[in-house]
Amino acid sequence: MSLEHAILGFLADGPMTGYDLKTRRFDTTASHVWTADQAQIYRTLDRMVRKRLATARAVAQRGRPDRRVYTITPRGREELRSWLESEAEVTVRRDPFLLRLMFASELDDASLLDLLSETRAANMDRLESLRSRIAASPRDTREGAIRRMTLEASAADIRAQVDWLDASMDRVRSGLPEAATRTEGGTSQ
Repeated sequence: MSLEHAILGFLADGPMTGYDLKTRRFDTTASHVWTADQAQIYRTLDRMVRKRLATARAVAQRGRPDRRVYTITPRGREELRSWLESEAEVTVRRDPFLLRLMFASELDDASLLDLLSETRAANMDRLESLRSRIAASPRDTREGAIRRMTLEASAADIRAQVDWLDASMDRVRSGLPEAATRTEGGTSQ
């Protein structure tokens, strides 16, 4: 999925500024599946205007700089529809925690347990937040029901991660093989 497609999806709901996209959409509506910083959003919006997927118009504000309001074009709607109907994408998960864990044989068991436990606690906080959003999400509209499904999918992923973390902590507590000692050149002994 590209940031461009996410922005097209949000603009399909109506005109928005880059700030609105960041604060009212990416930081709230989509934060469980996709993040973007303000600079990425504005760069992507500029590219979308050049590609005629969106238009931008200046809206004067009293005592403040003009706002740029973006609107999806018919070409943008075609691109969004084409992306929605395209073959499902399977992506490689980029996970900083798992990358850290891959090299955690350098840690003693207590430090490894701390790493796993802290990650579990952060996941539980995120899971609780998602559960609140699920409970508050509308059920009576098609859009609400589909957005609710994405929240439920994210919650299921986190629940599975928590289960895996619990099993991993049990494995560490049961005893892992000792770490191999490494020589100065990085080879194991």
